[in-house]
Amino acid sequence: MRRRSGSEGFTLIELLVVIAIIAILAAILFPVFARARENARKSTCQSNLKQMATAAMQYAQDYDETLMRTNIHPTTDTWYGWVWQLQPYVKNSEIFTCPSKPSVKWSGAGTTYSGFGYAYFGIDNGPDGGIGLSGRPVAEIKAPADLVMFGDSSAPNHWYVMDWDDARMGDNGEVSEARHSEGANFAFVDGHVKWLKDGTYGTRTGAHVPLSQAPNPALWTVQ
Repeated sequence: MRRRSGSEGFTLIELLVVIAIIAILAAILFPVFARARENARKSTCQSNLKQMATAAMQYAQDYDETLMRTNIHPTTDTWYGWVWQLQPYVKNSEIFTCPSKPSVKWSGAGTTYSGFGYAYFGIDNGPDGGIGLSGRPVAEIKAPADLVMFGDSSAPNHWYVMDWDDARMGDNGEVSEARHSEGANFAFVDGHVKWLKDGTYGTRTGAHVPLSQAPNPALWTVQ
């Protein structure tokens, strides 16, 4: 048998075999790396929401056990975004940016609207006098572990998702975006954070959704 000299290199067939093996390994490993990267982003997002919920409770302690009012300064009654109100209670404003949607982030302006890739369930102009958390005393919330406070949202400069039937809401309704493994992250009033699969939480998508409509309208109702 003739031995190949060190200068001959690989034959075309051998190169094709090597390329095929590399391609197969890449096809196997790339999805694994992508999932790992998304899981890391999902975890960071959950940490962000946890810090936001903690900051909201610290805010409430400083303002007579009352949560932030949506866009209204608690003492001057001027436009004042909820993110701006929370900013003094966080160490890093980057928590207001979801790592899976870095293009949507808080600009630092105090007069912008509610959503920045994350959003606050702060609607306060409902037909029953307000079913959201804006300006809500914490003591009125009977089931804090079941009520969403913050979560992933799909666009900046809007309110958060609502499940109510009121035409006054107009285009200000914001829907949750399933950008984490076909689901979204939510922080609840009691401070815990949970990932929910798309379709298991109520959202408003175009038409206004009555509170009685499934799924899970209780997530958006002060109980």
